[in-house]
Amino acid sequence: MPEFRPKDVCVVIPTRQRWGMLERTLQAFRRQTVQGFEIIVLADATEEPAGGLEGARLILKPDTGVSERRNLGARSTDRTLLLLLGDDTIPAGDLVERHLVRHNRDPEPAVAILGKIDWHPEVAGNRVLSWLDRSGLQFDYPNITTEEAGWGRFYASNLSIKRDFFLDVGGFDEDFTFTYEDLDVGLRLHEHGMRLLYEPTARVFHHHVYDVEGLRRRFAATAEGEWLMIKKHPDFPAFFAPRIEAAADSPPASSVWPLIVDRIPEGNALRRRAESRAHTWYLQQVADAFLATWEGQREREDLIEYLGDEYDENLLRGHELAIEKEFDSAPDEETFYRTSRMYLYDLTVFAMSGTKLPYRRMLKKLVPPGATLLDWGCGIGSDGLRLIGDGYRVSFADFDNPSTTYLRWRLQKRGFDAEVYDIATDKIPGGFDAAYSFDVIEHVDDPVGFLDRLDSLASMVMVNLLEPDPNDIHLHKPLPIKKLIDRAEKKGLVFYRKFHKRSHLIAYRTGSASAAGRAIGRARRLLVDPFPG
Repeated sequence: MPEFRPKDVCVVIPTRQRWGMLERTLQAFRRQTVQGFEIIVLADATEEPAGGLEGARLILKPDTGVSERRNLGARSTDRTLLLLLGDDTIPAGDLVERHLVRHNRDPEPAVAILGKIDWHPEVAGNRVLSWLDRSGLQFDYPNITTEEAGWGRFYASNLSIKRDFFLDVGGFDEDFTFTYEDLDVGLRLHEHGMRLLYEPTARVFHHHVYDVEGLRRRFAATAEGEWLMIKKHPDFPAFFAPRIEAAADSPPASSVWPLIVDRIPEGNALRRRAESRAHTWYLQQVADAFLATWEGQREREDLIEYLGDEYDENLLRGHELAIEKEFDSAPDEETFYRTSRMYLYDLTVFAMSGTKLPYRRMLKKLVPPGATLLDWGCGIGSDGLRLIGDGYRVSFADFDNPSTTYLRWRLQKRGFDAEVYDIATDKIPGGFDAAYSFDVIEHVDDPVGFLDRLDSLASMVMVNLLEPDPNDIHLHKPLPIKKLIDRAEKKGLVFYRKFHKRSHLIAYRTGSASAAGRAIGRARRLLVDPFPG
């Protein structure tokens, strides 16, 4: 079998307008111990950088995901070996040589080589990066114990593979725009006979700093990737979702743990405890971003299936203008809400936003699974559907409209047997353990009468009181928030917290509180607003 040489290698680097970092990566390639390889840079950009990219062939491919750009790079070369890197993975001086040596030792077409990815010295020591290393949630090198890395470690930030073998399986699935594209192609290559071998001497240095907000963005993208992975490979088990859900349902971890964990010597019980608590804290920080996206994938797919050929992705992305136009043309607000089929897009986008994740979390802390719940003003029923999945017995109530028609379809699809009451005509039985209404009271003419009705149906009521927003297209009615919280306090306020700057989420018992109960409610209120007027 002929020997692989530098002229057989094409380095494929996707980038997204990080020209400065990319130039550092390219400089390191100009200093390699071997030369003659090709470099293709595929940029999600419309214009070339002012200084050019010496030694690299640049292909501009705006508005594309990383999978599409990598595939284009593979198709744009006739070199035998592809070396896949990121624009912020700066190669050691002998990277190309190390990959070549290993391919010459294992030249079989189905052999791919995984190199080592370390943090660049300029960013090493960052607390978030240390957690990513400990957790193995980004790269799982410590658990590679033989030369076989395993297909699940197909990390396209330092990996070389025979071009023809890669293209035989179709390359990366371009439905994956970011995250899980590696796992998907790794699985398909594995099924095609790939052996992924680990070569720790082939090193790159990852120059990327995460803060907590950056982690949230990454985990939101991870949720989308994991959902798509399971959809395409139904036997593939969810990895992140159950771990993040468990962390979200756990008591809040102290922010002290991530600050001190790296200062505690390894190998003792305190260090293990600190690592566990810090791990929970980090997962709790990203939980809402991940779970909102995770749940949102189900929302979107339900709507696509329900509307069929009528579905319009552009309306989902730009629903505000379309809804505003229909809202303005309706004879009145009530008619709009009771007749608009297009409003399904608005409700779906809102359900995808994750806005009500903390509301449901608080409800679950106050009411145990198995309890009976009434979702009042349910719309398309997203909250109740999720609570049914968590083990609650949920009934729904709203005006008969296209939203509840869609809800009944969703219940049937899931095999859930739940009542959907028409609040205009049906006699709704009382006796619920809790009634909740998260985004309805700001639409009614008599908010006190609205709460009176909920009080008659359940032992506890949870409702969020929304401050007005002049930019809101739905003309929410101003609420007497202080008066309504006073009312809840007299009955027995069991929870009060502000979310999203404008939402006052309250829960209260529906009887008449004792003096002690009122005092406890008052204390809860003062913790949120020490000057309640």
